[in-house]
Amino acid sequence: MKREFPFDPLADDRWATENVPLTELAALQEAGPNEPERSQEERAALQEIVLDSLSVLSAEEAWLLNALLFERLSLREVQRAIGIPKTTVARYRDKILAKLRVSLANNPAIRDYLSG
Repeated sequence: MKREFPFDPLADDRWATENVPLTELAALQEAGPNEPERSQEERAALQEIVLDSLSVLSAEEAWLLNALLFERLSLREVQRAIGIPKTTVARYRDKILAKLRVSLANNPAIRDYLSG
């Protein structure tokens, strides 16, 4: 199931998949020694997990995260937009990221990915 969010992390060039192997087998065949390769299948599964973890956020938290991380607004620009001090914006950002970190850390697929 495709998730809808006000931002599109897949539109970012860092997620480009033209040189990424399609399957796990192809990824293993192309990987060098001691160099794990991730296939498009694995990356898509991980992206879906990350998008699912974003569902734990409220609309305000999602907006703030989008503004800071994807729209790349500064703390001062967000401060002006919502009318709260930039230190408070920074604290909210840190709490939101901690909330996502906990959500992702509890996912077995993410634990497997990080341990392997």
